[in-house]
Amino acid sequence: MKWMTITIGLLTAIATNALAQTARLNPTTDYALINGVIHTMDEAGTVAEAIGITGNEIVYVGDAAGLANVIGIGTEVIDLEGNMVLPGFVEGHMHPTAGALIMRGADLQIDSIDGILERVRTYAEENPELPIIHGYGVRLHLWDDGYGTKEMLDEIDADRPIFLWGVDGHQAWVNSKAFEIAGIDENTPETVPGFSFFRRNEDGTPAGWIVEVPAQMQVLSKLIDLNIDYTKAGVREWLPRFAAAGITTAHDYGIQGLGQDEGFQLMADLAASGELPIRVQGNFYWNDPNLDPIPPLEAMREQFDTDLVSARGLKINMDGGDDAYSALYTEPYSDNPDASPNPIIPFDTLNETVLRADAAGINVVCHCFGDAAVRAVLDAIELAISQNPPRDRRHVISHAMLVHPDDIPRFGELGVTWDSTGAWMSLDPAMQSVTLQRLGDERVKQYSPMRAIAEAGGNVSLGSDWPAAGYISEYRPLVAIRTAVMRQLPGRDDVPPLGGEEARVPIDLAIRANTINAAYGMGKDHEIGSIEVGKLADLVVLSENLYEIDPNTIHDVEVLYTIMDGNLTWDHTKQ
Repeated sequence: MKWMTITIGLLTAIATNALAQTARLNPTTDYALINGVIHTMDEAGTVAEAIGITGNEIVYVGDAAGLANVIGIGTEVIDLEGNMVLPGFVEGHMHPTAGALIMRGADLQIDSIDGILERVRTYAEENPELPIIHGYGVRLHLWDDGYGTKEMLDEIDADRPIFLWGVDGHQAWVNSKAFEIAGIDENTPETVPGFSFFRRNEDGTPAGWIVEVPAQMQVLSKLIDLNIDYTKAGVREWLPRFAAAGITTAHDYGIQGLGQDEGFQLMADLAASGELPIRVQGNFYWNDPNLDPIPPLEAMREQFDTDLVSARGLKINMDGGDDAYSALYTEPYSDNPDASPNPIIPFDTLNETVLRADAAGINVVCHCFGDAAVRAVLDAIELAISQNPPRDRRHVISHAMLVHPDDIPRFGELGVTWDSTGAWMSLDPAMQSVTLQRLGDERVKQYSPMRAIAEAGGNVSLGSDWPAAGYISEYRPLVAIRTAVMRQLPGRDDVPPLGGEEARVPIDLAIRANTINAAYGMGKDHEIGSIEVGKLADLVVLSENLYEIDPNTIHDVEVLYTIMDGNLTWDHTKQ
């Protein structure tokens, strides 16, 4: 669907006398967008009023008068009616395929155990024909001591398996029937000892809680057929929502639930059939130190390399999170000093693999929750830079919830992008309970040091990590931008800003983090992320100018239209 749709439902096509007088017989521009407040996000911070587009490429950015040189008879002129235009939002960290697998069934994102159980019960009663009862978004901070048990779910339905995803996507709560079907009992060895396992009762029987994706898949794969069709149905359900949020590109940090080749092929098939409204650049997901990830990644890089779907980098999983004492910190946990988690990838294996990947021109993106994990990856990248020839590196460390002060300037010095989730940058209930217990007040104040890293010269980007979250699973960039700016979640403005007011992020930096900075981290800043001549026509039109409104209301701004690759992917008037 091309821009003709916009002229019908969005903007009134006009041809002013001045433009008509300069029309040429052989136009070079298909579409001319005028009368906008166009924040280009280029280096100079240019604000323009007109854009010329030919095919999927931007051929003009400037004032309306300058369009005279590129338009002609046949050019469609579109009035933006004074609305704000930004580059299409670039999600620096997302899981579109895995999210479509997880976000099924009842939405359980509420702050009440009884409320969760009631929602599961209602869902089960309303869907008696379903062979499995699904739910997602169980918040992990709700239990002061212990976790939900299988018996609590057995009371709802003991005859059908119940599988409820935790809000972080890394844990799950299931009933006895799920364990029975999956063949999990007291004699079942842990899936990945110390990392992915079943919480157990004193007698060794599984208690009801599953930790990390490998063990989750060990159970879920026995409950349902995790095939392409099942996952594709979920992807098709969620893709329009991404477009409606203004997203035009997603950096996929790991396909799970399917074979990685299958996940990329699913997206490639959707692109081929014209059903993919976002660009997807993905990574080979690696969390097994016994596997050499370079050969399969190189094969995937060769197989998937189109404008819309590509496999590019190596995703390294270094640690877990603070809730399960599996994040790596330079100082002991405040509430459990004896906790001593091991890195998922041993440091010597990390160094050797990053060195080889970097030498092969492969960028790495890393899940690093704690400051010790961050330091280990920065050290590995520094080693690679010292030993390999110079090149245009785009390594990324994601989450980096806590960064040791000594390591903050290293992002800029080493050219490493710090990517994290805007919607996590607040003292939400999970942060106020679990994280404060684990780390104490002083370290929590240093969480999500986005502004400090940017001021020290580092590139900072925003990525939702959808569907994973600590408190609220949120994919909409405008919510991320608002929370990063205010350091408070919408609706929770009575809570002090995370890190104090000095940690609040300027609006321009927050927008750049979800556009050009995220594109830089992906190595795609020459194609997307800003509105400049020669770049792809990825745009989002908003109902309000984010620079002029109360920042508390940014999340309420409406996405009017989203354009990806010159195609209209979201039109609010059609809904």
